[in-house]
Amino acid sequence: MKKVSTGRNALTLQAGPAEWIMATDNSGAIGEKEYDEIKTPYHVVSYFSFRSAVLDCLSAGALPKAVLLHNFCGNNAWNSLVEGIQNGVRELGLSSITITGSTESNIVLSQSAIAVTVMGERVREFSIKPEDSLKWTLIGEPLVGMEVLMYPERIAPLQTAIDTFKDDQTAILWPVGSNGIRQEWKNLCAQQGLPESDPPFSANLDQSAGPSTCFIAGKRS
Repeated sequence: MKKVSTGRNALTLQAGPAEWIMATDNSGAIGEKEYDEIKTPYHVVSYFSFRSAVLDCLSAGALPKAVLLHNFCGNNAWNSLVEGIQNGVRELGLSSITITGSTESNIVLSQSAIAVTVMGERVREFSIKPEDSLKWTLIGEPLVGMEVLMYPERIAPLQTAIDTFKDDQTAILWPVGSNGIRQEWKNLCAQQGLPESDPPFSANLDQSAGPSTCFIAGKRS
C-alpha cells in the first residue's frame, strides 16, 4: 500500500476535482519596532514567514497560487512586507501569485507581528512505495534567531526547494522548523509508516531550524 504525504503542517481542502493546500507561519517581536527582540527590516521578516509557509505547501505537493498577509506592524510596514513576499516568489521562479491581506490599523502594537498564509493547488503526490530505495539528504542547516541573519549562505535556497519539488525522483520533501531535525524525522517516519530510527544526518539534531532554514529530501535511487 502506498503512503501519500499530506505534508508536514498543512490543511487540505477539496473543491471539485482540485485539492487546495493551506499552510501558515507566524512571526512576533521581530522587525523594526523599538521593543522587538530581533531588529531587522520588514521585508526580511515577511520573506522568512513566507518561506516557512511555502515550504509546508510544497511538502504537500502543492504549488502556491495565493498569499494572505496578516499585518500587525502598522500601515507603514505594508509595502515592505509585500516586497519580502515578492522576493520569495521570484526566488521560486513562479508567476501569477496573488498577494492580499489585512492590516491592524486601529491599535498600535509595541512589538511587530505578522502571519503569512499560503494557498496552493496540489499538482503531485509525494509518496513512498514498498519497493523504493531512498537516498536521504538534509539540505541547508538548522539556524534560529540571529543565526538566520548572520549565516544566509547556510540556508537552503528556495530555488533548490522548487527544483527538488519538480524532480520526479523526489519521494518526500519535508521542511524542518522549530521542532528540530530529530522530531521532524520522527514525524516523517510516523506519517510514512517507516521504521523509527535515528536521523541519517550529521547536524545538530535538536536545534530549532527557525523559519525552515533546512529541509529533508528523500529521492529514489
